[in-house]
Amino acid sequence: MKTSKKRIIQWLIVCLGVFVVITSFTLIKPNTTVKAPSGDDTLVIPEEINNIFDKSCFGCHNSDSKNEKAKEKLLINKLTGLSKSKQVAKLDKISEIIENNEMPPEKFLARYPDKALTQAEAKKLREWADSMSEALLKK
Repeated sequence: MKTSKKRIIQWLIVCLGVFVVITSFTLIKPNTTVKAPSGDDTLVIPEEINNIFDKSCFGCHNSDSKNEKAKEKLLINKLTGLSKSKQVAKLDKISEIIENNEMPPEKFLARYPDKALTQAEAKKLREWADSMSEALLKK
């Protein structure tokens, strides 16, 4: 009887672990639409922009990254929780860095060439950052 209780407990622990892992993956990614702290402003991250972030940016620019320098510059998973003025500043910086072809860095791309932004992706990301920045400033 003790053996079956142990197995049930082990099974429940495994299920809980799987649940935690799956939940953590969904919590780390940016949301499609999230209200900023003031409640009046909305930063929208469309799915196609989210996909670009996932492919080329999120590996370094997230809270769980080991890249401290990248985390200091931008945390994509915290972008929607910033104040409006900080969101605008981050969006403007994203646009500038993409326009100057500074991200992803060459050293990183030498190891992971599949993470490079295509011209179309860079253009979409810049246009999104510029338009969201302008929209937030108008609110």
